[in-house]
Amino acid sequence: MKRYALLLAGLMLLPTLAGCSDQAAETDNTAVDTAAVETEPAETEIPDDLPDMDYGGADYRIYTRNCCATHAGGVYMPEQTGDVVSDAVYARNLAIEERFNVVFSEPFLAPDAEATDLNNAVQAGDDMCEVAIWHYKHLGDSAAAGYLADISEAGYIGFEKPWWYQKVNDAYSIGGRAYVIVGMYDLDNYYDNVCIYFNKDLMVDLTGDDDMYSVVKEGKWTIDKLKEIASIATVDLDGDGTMDPTKDQFGYGQASGFGFIYQFAWNQPVTTRDADGYPVDSINTERMVTMTETFKALCESDYTIVDEANTGGTAFKEGRELFQMDSLKASSAGYRDMEQDFGILPVPKLDETQSEHYTHATAHTSAVGIPVVKTKEGMEYSSLILEAMAAEGYKQIRPVVYDVALKSKYTRDEASYEMIDIVVQGRTADFAEIYDKWGFTYTLDFIARGNVKEWASYYASQNKTQNKNIGDVVELFKALEEN
Repeated sequence: MKRYALLLAGLMLLPTLAGCSDQAAETDNTAVDTAAVETEPAETEIPDDLPDMDYGGADYRIYTRNCCATHAGGVYMPEQTGDVVSDAVYARNLAIEERFNVVFSEPFLAPDAEATDLNNAVQAGDDMCEVAIWHYKHLGDSAAAGYLADISEAGYIGFEKPWWYQKVNDAYSIGGRAYVIVGMYDLDNYYDNVCIYFNKDLMVDLTGDDDMYSVVKEGKWTIDKLKEIASIATVDLDGDGTMDPTKDQFGYGQASGFGFIYQFAWNQPVTTRDADGYPVDSINTERMVTMTETFKALCESDYTIVDEANTGGTAFKEGRELFQMDSLKASSAGYRDMEQDFGILPVPKLDETQSEHYTHATAHTSAVGIPVVKTKEGMEYSSLILEAMAAEGYKQIRPVVYDVALKSKYTRDEASYEMIDIVVQGRTADFAEIYDKWGFTYTLDFIARGNVKEWASYYASQNKTQNKNIGDVVELFKALEEN
């Protein structure tokens, strides 16, 4: 542990992030003031309750995707690089290796599609990896096909601990079983959480004040408040009588594929649970009607840029946009070089009656599962080290990611600390998002792209199909339980 302490004290600032939009940040080798990155004892000293084990130098094998550097780099670093986040991953793994006498193998990488290698290996009875950290929908497909074990029976996962996203894992469970879970074992599940950025300089120019944090704290940060402020930001900068996203000033922007975030942010579940813990359709409500109408109006307003090409908030980076929906990763990977100051806010609530701010991760984020071919001892090994990865990720990587790379330097104000905590703590999910074949969960994406105009007719046209999709998956899981 002394070796780890020296590593943490020597971490250098800013990660190189290869995100799913292929944005990357340069490494900044500015020395970190270690006093500034200390965390509260309550965070760093929470026990993981894991037993003392010696695994005799056994390999710990991880199967993950090769499409983005953060997939592998978030779970494995072979050496220190001088990059603050990469070195935190290295230090986390080293601490686990020394504690349990294991060795993290270089991850087995495969293309970002169905977890084909894992599925084929399970079919052949081949124990190819300890855990699979994969795209959440594709991993769900593997679970429904019977390729993943019930992690709740593994013995060492502390679902109630703060390093697991409890709302997400409750949503992904079925019949009291957990085949796919999400926690702080990698980098994706820090950086992929979605928030709202605002241009502080532009806010002052428009309103005379940039204190949006008080609006959040007072419970008044709603979509109507966003629209009210965004509407005064629109300016035809070149005076040609048209609003051009490449030239003019706008109030709000988002990639079209981020629309579904509002499904979660506005707290309208697609499914709820029956008495036995199985999902049932719950989306056809008056609230959903209001949500679709509200979001459609936002997308069609003259102050909004809906970016179908997902070009990474170009107008925001150029100082021509007031609000931008994006992932937390963008604070260092996309917006770090902005000349103007920016701040971070949670996604706005639907209205002031909503008690909390909620969010979701991007549609490219990861979850984790354990192959079903494991013996009892193999399940215990897989889950124990996974728990250690999440726990030490929370204690060692999280402080660096949030307190340094995001909160201190690159969000440029200390008040964003609390806002980021609100974002992270508000992450939620729905069973349907994994298993409905890009259905009702993603209705607002379809509205953003202009493919859906009105909720009632869309629901009527798709309800039978969507209920069958969910019903079929439920039957698959019930069959697995019987076997």
